[in-house]
Amino acid sequence: MRIVHFSDLHVTCWPRELSAFWDKRLLGLLNFAVRRQQQFHPEYIERAVLRIRTLSPDWVILTGDLTSVGTGTEFARAGELLAPLCETHTPFELLFVPGNHDSYVRKRACREALETTFARLNRNRWRLADLPQCLELPSLRVFIADEAHPTSPWQSGGTLAASTWAKLRGWFAEPRRSGEKRLLVGHFPCRGADGTPLPRRRRLRGDDLLWNALRDGRVDVALCGHHHQPFLRCEPNGAMEICAGALTAYGKINVLDYTPLTGKFSQFWVDVSGDGRTPVALQNTAILPAAP
Repeated sequence: MRIVHFSDLHVTCWPRELSAFWDKRLLGLLNFAVRRQQQFHPEYIERAVLRIRTLSPDWVILTGDLTSVGTGTEFARAGELLAPLCETHTPFELLFVPGNHDSYVRKRACREALETTFARLNRNRWRLADLPQCLELPSLRVFIADEAHPTSPWQSGGTLAASTWAKLRGWFAEPRRSGEKRLLVGHFPCRGADGTPLPRRRRLRGDDLLWNALRDGRVDVALCGHHHQPFLRCEPNGAMEICAGALTAYGKINVLDYTPLTGKFSQFWVDVSGDGRTPVALQNTAILPAAP
């Protein structure tokens, strides 16, 4: 089984509605214009979509932040860019969880655009309100959590709701089937690349609960985004947390192969960054496995 995972597209469109200039969206757009516009490369999205189709995935997982400020215009544009992955005849399945930029504000129109996009990218399996979910695959259980909720203008973190944790905890406590492995999908990392918590402003409230599940073996692999620089971190027990990083900043795609007969995972990165010949360099390259 091959899982192809990417994250954080941050598609940005200037909004049409005047109300966007009187709430958190204005700060987000100013941040993009002043700081992030030079860091993000929208052309990586088209490259990634083309490359993903050649990787012969069984599942394609997108861990949030399709948009910059969660407007309907941004969701529509993201949908256009991802359309080749959404075709009904594709030989793989799609899975999407929202990020904090997708749940940016409480505006009804923004929420409706998120919910429509969520349903489309998940092939209408669930409504957003149906999360968390447990997906049963051959020898693999996939736990899917929505951790993204609107926050104050100065915050970019998330919350593991008590009801979400109660369901996850119950699933984690169930005995494993013979040879079963467990995969957790959410937007926020439990820890950073070096194992330390993210800054308070950017972290997930409840991250300790998920980190403990990784460390004590209730979860084998956690897939996430949010932190823009990609990383793979291994816990002492062999469990992994893999952050795909921001696709439009670093151009990295995480490829995770799972062999049910052996119960083993193998991982490598596909690069679509730079000019196509010279990829974007990473500071922490030691924690990134080389591509085969």
